[in-house]
Amino acid sequence: MKITQRRYEHFKDSIEELISRYREEFSLPISTDWGDYEFSYKQRMKGMALELRAMIDESSSIVVDEFGRHPLLNAKEKVFLILVKEIFRLSNRKAAYLLPLLGIEKDISYKTVERLYSDPLVLMILNNLFVSSVERKGISSSDTSGDGTGYSLTVTKHYRSFREKEGKFVYSFALMDLETRMYVGYAVSVKSEMDAYHKALEMIGRMRLDLKSIRLDKYYSGQSILEDFNENTRIFLIPKSNSRIRGKRRWRDMIRQFIEDPMNYLREYFKRNASESGFSSDKRTTGGLIYQRRKDRKETSGFCKGLIHNLMLMHG
Repeated sequence: MKITQRRYEHFKDSIEELISRYREEFSLPISTDWGDYEFSYKQRMKGMALELRAMIDESSSIVVDEFGRHPLLNAKEKVFLILVKEIFRLSNRKAAYLLPLLGIEKDISYKTVERLYSDPLVLMILNNLFVSSVERKGISSSDTSGDGTGYSLTVTKHYRSFREKEGKFVYSFALMDLETRMYVGYAVSVKSEMDAYHKALEMIGRMRLDLKSIRLDKYYSGQSILEDFNENTRIFLIPKSNSRIRGKRRWRDMIRQFIEDPMNYLREYFKRNASESGFSSDKRTTGGLIYQRRKDRKETSGFCKGLIHNLMLMHG
């Protein structure tokens, strides 16, 4: 059936009503069994603790030795320290003082801990760890949900209320595999959420993952977003209010699917709620604040949050 602009305009006017109806008919009340949550959290933390050092060893196996003056910490110790610091939200000083408790009998200053966030070897191993976490889950193709969030640089504020306010947040974007809840693409930017989005897609490209489908919120709902995915990726989004039916065939096909079967379309679209739940869990685990001051160090801290999300799901 041919869809005219007039019919499309009429349909757009009804989208909010359709969403309300969908929520009334199909949305289930969320009730958290805190006993189950605590048990699951404990198992995930234990699983990560048991395998973290082995995974760091594996991910650092291809890293070349450092040249010049022998460093106080080797590359594996640096990565282990920075991840433990992020998990337990330690200050630089406290992390430096607690090294013996972590089995590292070395004396370093808090400034050394801060410099870990810009160490090229640390960044390489962290990236390898992320890729390894996806590979260990056996994810080669994925139905995904994509969303962004912000980590505050000062006091905690609700990100959606201050989205894209320059200087207030470190932005992250995550592509989540809906079956495993793992992040298959993750990136951080001090510039904008959109910049983090493009970096996350670059990561997906390097990993050569097959994206079977993706769900994105209204921030990404322009026609141009279709250019970021191949013809085989099904895209679910809510079109912007000023969008038009005229455009590429993929865009018209998506609109037609939405118009002809809105409840099933919305059922697919709202699977993206998993992304919001993921970010909520991340902030409960590692906090919603980033304390580093340099641009590159802020981004490293943000990347650790996404990596820890995956490490905790290795046994989940």
